[in-house]
Amino acid sequence: MLNVVGKNIRRVDAVAKVTGEPIFVADITLPNMLHAKVLRAGVPHARILSIDAGEAEKMPGVVKVATGGEKPLYFGACIIDQPVVAYDKVRHAGDPVAVVIADTVLHASEALKKIKVKYEELPYVLDPIEAMKDDAPLIHDKVQDYWYIPSCIFPVPDTNIFHHYKLRKGDREKGFKEADVTVESDFESPLINHAALEPHGAIARFDANMETLEMWASQQGPFILRDVVGRMFGMETSRIRVHSPMLGGGFGGKSDIAMEPIVAWAASFVPGYAVKLILTRQEVMTSTLLGRGMKGRMKLGAKKDGTLTGLEAEMYFASGPYGDTGVFVYTVGGHNCSGPYEIPNCHVDAYGVYTNNPPVGAFRGYGHPEGEMMVSRLLYQLAKKLDMPLEDLMKKNFLAPGRVNSVGQVMNQDMGDLPGCLDIARNAIYSEDLPREDDEYFYGRGFAAMFKSPKHAANASSTCEIHINNDGCAFVNLSGIEMGQGVYTVFTQMAAEVLQLPFEKVRVSDKVDTQHNPWEWMTVASLQTYRGGRAIQSAGSRILALGRTNACLVWHCEPESVSYENGVYTHINTGRTLSLGQLARGFMTDNAVTIGEPLQAVGWYRVADVEDPDPDTGMGNVASSWTFGAQACSLRVSKKTGKIDILHFASAFDIGKAINPMLVKGQVCGGVVQGIGGTLMEKVVFKDGAVRNTNFPGYRIPKFEDMPLKQSVFILETPNNLGPWSAKPVAEHPIVVVAPVIMNAVADATGIEFTSIPLTPDVVLSALNDTSSISTGC
Repeated sequence: MLNVVGKNIRRVDAVAKVTGEPIFVADITLPNMLHAKVLRAGVPHARILSIDAGEAEKMPGVVKVATGGEKPLYFGACIIDQPVVAYDKVRHAGDPVAVVIADTVLHASEALKKIKVKYEELPYVLDPIEAMKDDAPLIHDKVQDYWYIPSCIFPVPDTNIFHHYKLRKGDREKGFKEADVTVESDFESPLINHAALEPHGAIARFDANMETLEMWASQQGPFILRDVVGRMFGMETSRIRVHSPMLGGGFGGKSDIAMEPIVAWAASFVPGYAVKLILTRQEVMTSTLLGRGMKGRMKLGAKKDGTLTGLEAEMYFASGPYGDTGVFVYTVGGHNCSGPYEIPNCHVDAYGVYTNNPPVGAFRGYGHPEGEMMVSRLLYQLAKKLDMPLEDLMKKNFLAPGRVNSVGQVMNQDMGDLPGCLDIARNAIYSEDLPREDDEYFYGRGFAAMFKSPKHAANASSTCEIHINNDGCAFVNLSGIEMGQGVYTVFTQMAAEVLQLPFEKVRVSDKVDTQHNPWEWMTVASLQTYRGGRAIQSAGSRILALGRTNACLVWHCEPESVSYENGVYTHINTGRTLSLGQLARGFMTDNAVTIGEPLQAVGWYRVADVEDPDPDTGMGNVASSWTFGAQACSLRVSKKTGKIDILHFASAFDIGKAINPMLVKGQVCGGVVQGIGGTLMEKVVFKDGAVRNTNFPGYRIPKFEDMPLKQSVFILETPNNLGPWSAKPVAEHPIVVVAPVIMNAVADATGIEFTSIPLTPDVVLSALNDTSSISTGC
């Protein structure tokens, strides 16, 4: 019987957030603080001929104008290919070329206008397929000469291809020879922006002797930032301290290292002073990280009875001019593009390609939406060709216990009930009457299934410290980052459950500081409940074992004679009791002799035996768990405008155990709306190689009127031996197949087989007016 886990408990930070109490990086002011502003290139590809900062340095309040040539440093976690500040050439229009450090933001901004830069402009390329051609402009002369992790990153020398992931399962020729029916198409998922509420920001301060560095950053991975900056400067990481205050949204955009090294680099010119940089919304759009950006092709084959026989795919990712932040997105996209289906023969090539758009990194879903859009759309078309109900085709090929996924892992019952998810989500939509086509609208319904694996480093761990205080309450310390998902609430629930304490008697630290918090890889891949929860269980069980040992020392008995329940140890023979609080600092007798040790413990969890994909086949034990789900929707399409309105969107996910069902439903609803944005409206637009829609509403994200008229969320809970109390990752999963669900519904409504997003009104209306785009099979 669970007391706290599985309950709808209000967020611990709810009141603080709605009253404006949390401190974000932008709110922090330090003594002797200066402000930085960055001059951006403004051109997508060019050699820097000269930089004249003479006039800028004379402007009021200016302390220093720093240029890349003064300290030509590079940074990166997996590929070190990015200069902190450009010094020989610029590779995208948002590249930094100079930094002004001044006493106020206004003075720094005014000085920027006085810097004169001369360029020799070079040809630029934004399309990843074009960038792979022999005559494409080389963005880096020798990609193979950069440092990179050789076990999992595979550049193609003297090209713009910095990574080529290959998946080779079975025999491609055999798979398509056995196929009675094939379908294939080209696809595109454009570059989009994370659009987090809080812009990126950081503060850095070296001590006067340049021996230590302290940073404050809106970052999902403070320990990774510490390591990257340490390597960049050649400093010991013990001399670097990183604070990660409350984040105002991330969605992956703050998991990679992007603008923070610029701030540390700038601070190195003014030791003893803090340097602060808060990006504008325009800089967030043009100069940090984008997401997605894939062009692809997929072919799918099946027998007459619907058995899938082969899959062939190419995926081309426009990664921007630096590969460090996107490289593993493309590996994941490649090995998961088969979706939640058993396909015996898979041949996939995924390419990370240098282009002259802003760099690309993690975005909610991390490579899964791009590939699963392709396979979900082709399954819809395949079902039409086979004259077979789509749900029957899907179920026939679903991964199930004993079946083998694309990377060679054998599925088991722990993975969840995918057919159940499909039935529930589909029934929620198809049990309702759908309006008939009228003069104004087409109406349609669609559905798709998904799976997602978390991508993380093989050594990625979560660590938890628990301290029991003398009043019996518990202090819990982890380094998972709160960025809107409610992780502090879930941590509190799990700690209260394992310690058998009331929720109100557990306090989780809401500060993350690499000097005082236990090590955590980073907050990504929807893993904090899963991995952090296991760390809490580990630390909590050690606390209870220590308490039992203390009680045994006091009572001079064996552990078997002591029971524990709800914060109290009981001697099963004498009935004597001792509370956690009484034992918290060791038990003090009447004459002040203290017995036992303080109740404080460290626990940790690392997913065992995760490995990098095999270099030749792309297969291996690359993921620790898989979460399955299905989604469906009904919608209408305006005949006059092409606008799509979502009437009802239903989601069903098997997440093992919902630690807090209310928070899970909130995550799902938010993920669906974000997915609707990517499907119907969001796209980064370029003019002359530079981002054109650099602010809202030019870059449109969903507003209240764009939300579904109704959302339904269903949680399935299949017990498993993986997560804490069976809990599995869920935060990113609601976004993975939103696009194909909507695209399938549009095909059902109009007969038009879209294969690229976003489905903006003008795109849809153009297709409606082009009768050749309407499929006769629908």
